[in-house]
Order: sequence, then structure tokens, then C-alpha cells
Amino acid sequence: MAEFSDSRPLRWGIAATGSIAARMCEALATVPDGEIVAVGSRTQYGADTFAQQFDIPRAHGSYAALWADDEVDIVYVASPHSHHHAMTVAALDAGKHVLCEKAFAVNATQAREMVEAARRNDRFLMEAMWTWFIPAVVDIRRRVLAGDIGELKVVEANFALPVSAPDGRHRRIDLAGGAMLDVGIYPVTFARFLAGEAVDAKVSGSLGPTGVDATVGGVITFESGTLGVFHTSLDMMSNLRASVFGTLGRIDVDAPFWFPTGFTVRVDGSEPERVDMAHQGLAHEAAHAMQRIRAGHRESDVIPLATTVSTMELLDDIRSQLGVIYPEER
Repeated sequence: MAEFSDSRPLRWGIAATGSIAARMCEALATVPDGEIVAVGSRTQYGADTFAQQFDIPRAHGSYAALWADDEVDIVYVASPHSHHHAMTVAALDAGKHVLCEKAFAVNATQAREMVEAARRNDRFLMEAMWTWFIPAVVDIRRRVLAGDIGELKVVEANFALPVSAPDGRHRRIDLAGGAMLDVGIYPVTFARFLAGEAVDAKVSGSLGPTGVDATVGGVITFESGTLGVFHTSLDMMSNLRASVFGTLGRIDVDAPFWFPTGFTVRVDGSEPERVDMAHQGLAHEAAHAMQRIRAGHRESDVIPLATTVSTMELLDDIRSQLGVIYPEER
């Protein structure tokens, strides 16, 4: 029986008050049958300020207070990924469902512990990889699976942007910084969404002064034989595009490829087909999580927990090849 079969809204608590948390609040305002009832922050001032901005009834000056809030059904963990493991496990142990931002964790070991916490508490848990729910990306996958461009051979994608702040979280190894877990995860998971399970990765790159990965390029081989070709960096700006190549044609995805509003299909011998599809950003993943919870499920059927863990294993392998080791892993 569905846990939330009644007509009351599913009640959200927002854990952290940064820019992605603000965007989720904006998105949830467009999702029927959901309401934000609380926010938690490291300080009362931060929680109060955020609550006032988004008209949230209760503001908690600690995350522990948010977990203890009986009015909260599901928590959106919006902190930097260096804190995802501890916050997610604590929220699950307090009986909350959790939608956790990407990167899901620092490494696969943490990811497995998060999954175990969800299972022992019989709670829903999902990685918030919004790209997999964006309508244009969903339609691209449909076309690939239908054979519209023939047999899938190569997925190319890139995400690089200059991050100048030497002390920002992207550059700090103690906060699990680096290009891969912050921006490189997008081209990797975009290819994975289309091609399935990965079996091998070969990468090369350079590290920054703090020991985090600054620029990375590589090729991922998937079970099907499809190749995922990607590059990512904190030291430059790329074109933020993706292309999907098959034996009969290709699909060129508009920038930014991880939340595109359109793409062009080019099949050999035919006129290019232009497809434009609007989206509602983070609202799609939030609506999916709510639907699954209301139906009594404990994980997503779009991003199963096993998929999230295997993605973290792939990212661990890439970091290992680069020689990036975070302090808690030593």
C-alpha cells in the first residue's frame, strides 16, 4: 500500500542554504502535492534568512534539528558532496526519505553505506542527477534505444569552466574538490544514461597545487562496446555540448548538454530534424521522487541505487588513475 495515499502534500525539508538549495525551492513551488515546511542550516541566521526568502514556516539552526522535525517527510540534501554521506545517513536514521544532490558521495564506500542506511530504515533514497529527468535527454535516450541513429557507438561530452578562487571548495582537497566530482560527473553520467554499465575507463589529466584533479580527459568503455569520450576542467571554458554517434547518424545536443532545451538529429540521407523541448529544471527529479514515495517504492526506477553505486565506483577508478586521494581515504 502506498505510504502517502491520502491527499495531503508531501512535506520537504531543505538541508543547506546554498544556490542549489535555492533552485530546488523555486522548482518545488511548481510541483503539485509538495510543500517546503522546514529548512536546516549550520547557523540559525542562515536558516532564518533562507526561510524568509522562500516563505518557509520553520527554520532550524542545525541539521540535527531538521532531522528531528516530525513535520518533514523528505529531505533534500543540498550541501557540498563532502558532507553528503554524514547528512544522508543521519536523515535516513531519523526516518526521513532523502533526495541527495550529486555527486552522491565522496566514494563508493560511502555510497554503499548510504544505501544500507536507506534499507535498514525502509526509507526512499535517490541521487539527484537531474539530467536523467530533463525531457530532451529522456527523448534522446528513447531515440537511441529505438535505433533511430543505428547502433550506438560513441557519446562525446564536455564540461569545463574556469574556477579562479584558490580557496573555494572546488580546489580544496579536504572538501573532496576537483573537476570530476563537481562538473566531470555530468559528461560521465550522460554517457552512462545512454550506454548503460561501464566496464573500463582510461583517463589522463593534471592535478592542481592542492592535489585535486584540475583537468581530465578520458575514454570509458561500456558493456555494449559504446565509447564515452569526455573532458572536464576547472582551468578553462569548454563549449558544454554533447554529441551522440550511431551507425546511421548522430544527435547534436545543445549547450548546456546536461539540461538542454533542444537537439538536432542528423540521419544519413535525410534532412536534419530539429527538436525543441522546454523543461522545468529540478522539478522533474523532485516530482519523480514524490511519485515513487507515494507508490510505496524505496528507490528510483530511473536511477536505481545500484546504478548510483556503480557510477561512484567508476569515479573512484578515474580518481585512482589520476592519483587523487582525499584525506579521509588515506
